[in-house]
Amino acid sequence: MKLINISEKEILLELKTTDKKLEEICLPKDNIHFWYPFNINFYYKHSSAKGYMYLVQDKHYEGTNHYDTTILKRTKKLMKHEGVPLNLPVYERNTYIMSKAFELGIPTIAQSYTSESVQHGFDTLAAIIDDLKSQIEEGYVKTVGETSIPTNTEKWDRNVYKYATEEELAELQEYGEMYTMLSIMRKLAQ
Repeated sequence: MKLINISEKEILLELKTTDKKLEEICLPKDNIHFWYPFNINFYYKHSSAKGYMYLVQDKHYEGTNHYDTTILKRTKKLMKHEGVPLNLPVYERNTYIMSKAFELGIPTIAQSYTSESVQHGFDTLAAIIDDLKSQIEEGYVKTVGETSIPTNTEKWDRNVYKYATEEELAELQEYGEMYTMLSIMRKLAQ
């Protein structure tokens, strides 16, 4: 799934089809949060037989399926709300993520924003993630007794995150979705 900014009011969505081709769909920029998942482990494909796009979960994703995705046989065509596709579970999760972002001082895709405010959102989010990572590392050090904290090693990160609480992991997931939202905003602001 690829999102391309084509004009002030429209985007082009490139989707892989069930018969391994590409389908291009032109959609309005407004209210993209009604249907576009902020979780990168979910994406749309286009059913060649049914003639519409449907949401799928990456086969390697083991986290929570907040979007209620299911197999193609059980999918339905997306509803439309004022000319915009509407995937209700996606919209509800995105609304939740946007309200959390707003509370943290991060601009949201449903507000007016500029390239500068989006960059400020990235900076704010990076500081918040660093704080959470430090908290998780402290918990790991207390639990395991590890005294030296190496900088930026993959093995260290894997070990540390094994000791993160469910709440901390859920928070990280939410921050990842905020990051995706900001990335979309940066693309749309160009």
